[in-house]
Amino acid sequence: MISTNKKTITFENNYVGYSIYVPNPTEFEINKVIKLYIYKNMCVNNKNKINEEIYGFINYQTKDLFLTLINVNGIGPKIANQICANDINLIKQFVSEKNIESLCLLEGISPKIAKSLCDELEGVFAKNNDNISYRQETNELISALKHLGYSQSEIELAIRKTNFSKTNNLSDLISEAIKIIATGNKNDSFTDAKTN
Repeated sequence: MISTNKKTITFENNYVGYSIYVPNPTEFEINKVIKLYIYKNMCVNNKNKINEEIYGFINYQTKDLFLTLINVNGIGPKIANQICANDINLIKQFVSEKNIESLCLLEGISPKIAKSLCDELEGVFAKNNDNISYRQETNELISALKHLGYSQSEIELAIRKTNFSKTNNLSDLISEAIKIIATGNKNDSFTDAKTN
């Protein structure tokens, strides 16, 4: 890998560069060997030319979610890729509970998309409830941050970045979320590598 930006990472092979859309480009390190699960999408641009878009995922579970999402009405590969930037278990939890309000706090999910996810995937994700963690504490954290006066965009950032698997103690989760909000989007800045 030779560079990253807000949406893609770039690989070079035999002096040819390949731009790959990934959910979280900041997860990748420049000049580090990684394994990716690839999905190729063929699309026609506004000049009637066929373009190939490549999407990459660091694990099969994320690719599997992506493939599920692109079969939902109104969700194409780019929106599905954005949604995959969120925690997989959190998405499954909110969909299985038909929690549209909480889904709308996640990256890439509008009210219309949240409704489509709940309508079309509720049964799919309900089958996997045994694998879904941190239910009530997530909703409690969202409620607590709202009561503390944080904006929706700040709550969205906190939900995306908070490590729910580390603890289920609400006070600890609130503390971590506040730290994330305080530091803002510093970790989401554009990164580019200079090559020799």
